[in-house]
Amino acid sequence: VAADLARQQGLEAVTMRSVAAASGVTPMAIYGYYDSSAEMRSAGVDFALRRVRNPPLEGSVEARLRQWADAAWKVLHRHGDLVAVCLTDWPELPEGCRIMEGLLVVSATHTTRREHQVQIAHAIFVYVLTRVIAESAVLGRRTQRSFPKVGTGPRTFARLVELWPEFKRLDTERDFSTGLDALLDGLLK
Repeated sequence: VAADLARQQGLEAVTMRSVAAASGVTPMAIYGYYDSSAEMRSAGVDFALRRVRNPPLEGSVEARLRQWADAAWKVLHRHGDLVAVCLTDWPELPEGCRIMEGLLVVSATHTTRREHQVQIAHAIFVYVLTRVIAESAVLGRRTQRSFPKVGTGPRTFARLVELWPEFKRLDTERDFSTGLDALLDGLLK
């Protein structure tokens, strides 16, 4: 219920009272499971993360990380505000630790340098989470963009005027993939 409320109304809507009302129980019944709204929100984040599978066991390191990132992005995209909590609180969440462990296992097959293993795993996890957060914020507003300065300042914004059609419509899948390509290229040199 907490995950559904967060997805529909935002994370701040997840309170003991709102979850109790949506569940058809009294707030005291919820306190039997959680000591606070913050603890309940963490449980909602853990619930969302449970839907993210571990990285594949077979394939190249790049293919395994790419497959995981694509699948995780698609799952977490449905959980908007909960993902923002995950960005900071994943070490306190069993499912966040499970995901990081899986990414560390994959990165260990690429390098024996422990700090590089951490950099790879952390960068991929954070990239997916921040893309979900950014896209949720942008798509929550609109998918069509307008930029009045393009029409009024063609000399000042010559490249932007020329390339404006590429910016007009958001293509989150293409943008995610492009960023992931660049990230993997840099991490796996």
